[in-house]
Amino acid sequence: MNRNKYTNIIVCYGDADRDILTKQIKMYRERYHSKVVMIIESENDISWLNEHSEMFEETMDRADGVSFLDDVVNYCKMHHFAERETLIMAEISDTETLTGLGFEVKSPGAMAESYKKALEMLGNMIKPRI
Repeated sequence: MNRNKYTNIIVCYGDADRDILTKQIKMYRERYHSKVVMIIESENDISWLNEHSEMFEETMDRADGVSFLDDVVNYCKMHHFAERETLIMAEISDTETLTGLGFEVKSPGAMAESYKKALEMLGNMIKPRI
């Protein structure tokens, strides 16, 4: 039986390459049948959501005066997201607190860079036929 590792994915794009990160989210979503929640922090997020609304089941608006960490934890509690089944893609300085609670945390910038490098390596391995 295949264990669903990421039932929920919460993504905060920040300054990451949105095209590449969205490809990765699509792969996770397809592989794990995940529910994807987008955190809205800027006008760029709203524009991206309007263009890619099919990717996200829900959005999370940030609460004024509440830390990112508390916002995410409260959202997960309100929506009954199990910590061990939730992946948080966000640039967070204090990942230990979230990982200590059972969440998995990945940096969107690092994920995008890793994906670019993998594609580059794959491109170098596959030589065109002449």
